[in-house]
Amino acid sequence: MNEVLIKAVFTKMAEYKPALQKYLITDDDEEEEIDTRILGDLVIKNLPWPIGVELRRLLSGSMRQLDRARLDQLFKTIERTMQFLSFVLVAQLWEECIKKQITLSDDFVNQFRNRFTVLTMGNYTWLIRGICKVFSENNTDHFIIEKKDIFNKKFFDMLDFWVPERNDIGHYQINLTQDEIERRCVEYEEKLKLILEAIAFFARYKLVTVRQISVMKQKHREATFNHFFDLLNSSDSDFKSTEIQHDVYVDSNAVLVMKDFKSPNEFLNLSPLVIDTRTEIIDSKDKFSIKKDIFLFTKFQNDKIFYVGTEVTSKCDLSYLSSYKDLVEQYKELATTIEQSRNPA
Repeated sequence: MNEVLIKAVFTKMAEYKPALQKYLITDDDEEEEIDTRILGDLVIKNLPWPIGVELRRLLSGSMRQLDRARLDQLFKTIERTMQFLSFVLVAQLWEECIKKQITLSDDFVNQFRNRFTVLTMGNYTWLIRGICKVFSENNTDHFIIEKKDIFNKKFFDMLDFWVPERNDIGHYQINLTQDEIERRCVEYEEKLKLILEAIAFFARYKLVTVRQISVMKQKHREATFNHFFDLLNSSDSDFKSTEIQHDVYVDSNAVLVMKDFKSPNEFLNLSPLVIDTRTEIIDSKDKFSIKKDIFLFTKFQNDKIFYVGTEVTSKCDLSYLSSYKDLVEQYKELATTIEQSRNPA
């Protein structure tokens, strides 16, 4: 179990990141087998954390039976994948609208307003398809350039499969026979494999938290900026920290998708859609309930923004975060910017 999924996704990743190809080389004379446990760990590490953490659970020892737990985890992995993909697209759409490089139809704006306040599987699908269509109509290059070739009808059809399945399963609560569970486990794994192969390009990108930036200035020299990055691509929760100096600076206290550490000015800021609470200082009783985790936006209701954690299983009120007011304002600014980007015609 999992071997076909792991080998297929890893092989595709190695096309985008040649450094991984050495793990596919075996000694034919000794008939050496490729260790899928190593490949699985590398697949997890090279996917953005919100996707990788769900895949890590799926590949764990407790998920090696064709049972309801595995079925639910397969579904949760694809749901989190679609959520993260849609957030990357929304973040770029917001930037393009700010720069007035793009105009939106009334239908798109109305649909966006109705769908984005409460996110569901169907809404993730709509966002991915709708924003890709907007970029195509406006001749807008994707920040992640591989998306132009990957996001096509075949890919959208793969995503569309999951919406009726979500309704059929009924939020994981419907009773299924063992035969139905086993059939769905096999079918879901194959469809998850196809989607993960399609987004294997993420191996070339960095998902990071910019924890801190300090200014370095020596006599008679230009200032440089010392960045402290946490790399959010790991098989466990101990994110790798990196310290890099640049002559330009990026957005701080934010989760960014970066093309390369060598080009820090090329990034997408995913705030307020993806946030990292691990940087929060718990210095008051009100903050005791805050969990340290990577959180993803789920809904905006009653002037309050809600998140789901990647590790935290209980519902968590993040309104006591020191940055919470800024997050709410960012969300409102995003919604307003999209609303004001209607095509005047």
